[in-house]
Amino acid sequence: MKRIAAMFLLGCCVLLSFTAASQAETIEIKIKNFNFYPPDPVINVGDTVVWTNTMNYGHWVISGVDMRHDNKFFSYLLLRGTKFSYTFRTPGDYPYYCPIHSMQAMISVVEVEPAAGEAPKEGDTKRRRRRQ
Repeated sequence: MKRIAAMFLLGCCVLLSFTAASQAETIEIKIKNFNFYPPDPVINVGDTVVWTNTMNYGHWVISGVDMRHDNKFFSYLLLRGTKFSYTFRTPGDYPYYCPIHSMQAMISVVEVEPAAGEAPKEGDTKRRRRRQ
């Protein structure tokens, strides 16, 4: 009986992990014309951002402000067609830059919140995002 209960509990944990993972999104940021597009997206905790260099020039994606790295994320040199990804697990504002070309942008990470007076519903993917 204990074995059946343990297997049931394990199965529930696996299903919950798949549900949480399925709600996360991947957001694409293109490096083009010496800018990041979109420049300032608002994403949710758990989302992954993928930067893709579409230019013939190399670029970096480094977290921080005014060319000061804050040790949150750091890409190596991205050549044309290469990508760098980072999953954001904590709410907050994440400024980043390319030190070679003085490009700067910011990602704002928010938590999914239910509407006022409502409890969150299972599978609720209501998101607070800026239009892009």
